[in-house]
Amino acid sequence: MKFSLIVVLGVAILAALNAATRPAVQTVGNNPLSNNPEPAGNPRIKHFRLTKDHVAIDGYDPVSYFKGGPKKGSASRSYDYNGVIYYFTNTGNLAEFKANPAKYEPVWGGWCGHAMALRGEKVDINPECYKIVNGRNVLFFKSFYANALTNWEKEIKKTPENTLMIQGDDFWGKTLVK
Repeated sequence: MKFSLIVVLGVAILAALNAATRPAVQTVGNNPLSNNPEPAGNPRIKHFRLTKDHVAIDGYDPVSYFKGGPKKGSASRSYDYNGVIYYFTNTGNLAEFKANPAKYEPVWGGWCGHAMALRGEKVDINPECYKIVNGRNVLFFKSFYANALTNWEKEIKKTPENTLMIQGDDFWGKTLVK
């Protein structure tokens, strides 16, 4: 009994620490969205997973995912791409992004790839949990209890990964017109 109580308290402390270190994100329903007023008609700001200041991927450099793994960018090297702000670790990555933003933006507004591909749902992510699929950055939910990337890997044994990507694209296209 004492051991169970210690485990429960430990998990609660870890959850509290995780929540305390995350960037501020406003919640609308179950979906974190920017709380800044959105420019009329910009579905990117309405539907992308952003901090209150419209920063994507919790400030991680989108180019770094393709160069060895995610690294935090800096606000001093930021770029506003159609209402979504990205941070970069260096000016080279910033220049690469500006030259080809579609290559580096995470798919499906930065929401969990597994949830979007299977159910069309906006589910939060851990910016360090990702997979590059056909040259596209897919982000995933990850917590102490669950890892959606692991679930994705199990799913591709039943459903081809290209099919999951097409399903995610279809769901995301429908989300953007809402």
